[in-house]
Amino acid sequence: MATEEAAPRRYRRLRKAIDVSTATAVVASPPSKRVRLSKERNTNEDRLSSLPDEILILILDKLDARTTITTTILSKRWLNLPRRSHTCYDFAVDDLLPPRYHRLKRLWMEAKAAYEAEKSPYVTTNRDAVNLSDFYAMKDKMDQWTRRIRPLTAALERYERWAMRHYVKRVDAFLLPPDGVHRTIQKLRLQTFGRKWNQFIQRWVTAAIARWGVEDFELNVEGRCIAYDFKILDGCQNLQLKRLVLFNCPPLGSFNSLTFQRLTRLSLCKTSYFGLANRILTHCVHLLDFSIRYCPGYCAGGLRINVPTSRLKNLLVDNCKFGKIYLHSLPCLETFACRGLLPSKIYYGEVPGLRHVGLDYLKTEGDSKVDPSVSNRTYPLSKFLKRIPPIESLVLQFKGPEVWIEPIAVPDPLLHLKKLFIANVPINWDIFWIVTLLDAAPVLESCHVHIDNRSENMASWLDVQAQDRQYHCLKELVVVGFNAVGWQIGFVRHVMKASPRMRRVHLLDGHVVEDKERVLEGLEVVPHTREWHEFERSEVLDDLWDGNGICSPQLEIILE
Repeated sequence: MATEEAAPRRYRRLRKAIDVSTATAVVASPPSKRVRLSKERNTNEDRLSSLPDEILILILDKLDARTTITTTILSKRWLNLPRRSHTCYDFAVDDLLPPRYHRLKRLWMEAKAAYEAEKSPYVTTNRDAVNLSDFYAMKDKMDQWTRRIRPLTAALERYERWAMRHYVKRVDAFLLPPDGVHRTIQKLRLQTFGRKWNQFIQRWVTAAIARWGVEDFELNVEGRCIAYDFKILDGCQNLQLKRLVLFNCPPLGSFNSLTFQRLTRLSLCKTSYFGLANRILTHCVHLLDFSIRYCPGYCAGGLRINVPTSRLKNLLVDNCKFGKIYLHSLPCLETFACRGLLPSKIYYGEVPGLRHVGLDYLKTEGDSKVDPSVSNRTYPLSKFLKRIPPIESLVLQFKGPEVWIEPIAVPDPLLHLKKLFIANVPINWDIFWIVTLLDAAPVLESCHVHIDNRSENMASWLDVQAQDRQYHCLKELVVVGFNAVGWQIGFVRHVMKASPRMRRVHLLDGHVVEDKERVLEGLEVVPHTREWHEFERSEVLDDLWDGNGICSPQLEIILE
């Protein structure tokens, strides 16, 4: 009796109606059909392991390092498969965050954008004088926004704490293993949150550079920035760092450290860059590539670089609100690229080796954080090309809802320019300024123009037939996004007539894919397949050839 009382009670599982109907159907079915269904619905069969070893090795080579290591627990066969030795690792905290976090983050960003839009009229109209009523109105808007996002902020912080606890365990196990563990790490990327996790980040940076000898290191700190002093690594013997990328991690007082002196590539993003470009280039004697990205705040004084002893070859200024950029002295500079929402005036000094220039500006209607007189201004091409050294290739991307380039002749001719690529030209822009640019390049050999057809408005073609200019060296004209409208045909006809040595005119429909890491070489044309009707094709070709008096016998027109 005691045994029966001590025995736990057993409860029968209550079946759902669908379970009963399924069981009844299986019992009523013939045996052969029941066996066949069980084979078809067998989900425990490992079909992947039935593949030969050669196929499995190819699959493993396509996986990242973390997934490849995880496959070793499947079976002894997977454990003994040869694997490619991984030397590049990426630890991102975003991989641990659930989709709900990103949805809440998007709502938080939308609420912030709405608050900024409501605040902008008060900021732009009362920049100099402060009105008391407007001050209280702004305060009420801010209080409403704070009450709205408070629950979102609390939920986001809970998700971040949960993800960081798991992230710390994972990175500690990888970068801080027991003694005797040997691992080769050439490239490492850490994406983490800041705030109270500062002590862990300090240990990770030291272990990655000093213990494992990482050559390519990237640290991306989300949220509040943290500082790291690279001077503490000067006494280490295993320093092999060549490339360093920092997001929200200012290297305070570290520019004269031995770690920075060995760098060949440096990228400072967001709050990591706090000025002192001349000091950085002076101490980083081996630096070849330098990038400044996403710097907050508008700087009317601009960026001034004057380092005659620098060996810098590539300079990138990406999404930084510098009103002016002065390249006073960089004797070894070969490539300069600038990209952002605000056009920066460029002043070229002693840069005799400069050969490649890329300018990418997206000018919007206005910016509440920028002086309205600056944000609503139009610019002639001379503001970006005045006294430019003898460059060989030029990449331009001037974008915006309205035309902000003045069609004024360039005073300083581009005597050595051979390749011109103008991408993402809005279809509602008048392209007369492109003709003025062609007039300033007497030895131009190749011209590529990409037209963005996403706008509903259409540009009009100004009459440039009176321009008696000859492009004697131009041999190739490529127009991407060509849809045979009148002003496009007029532009192509004008260039064909003025180019006696033209060999190839390629007109195609397509778009341009941009690589954010490579501003100059990162533009790739992706053609679209367009079926031209034979009558339409012949009509376009007749319009291009009609009455031009083209004297080039080698000219070939390709219409795709």
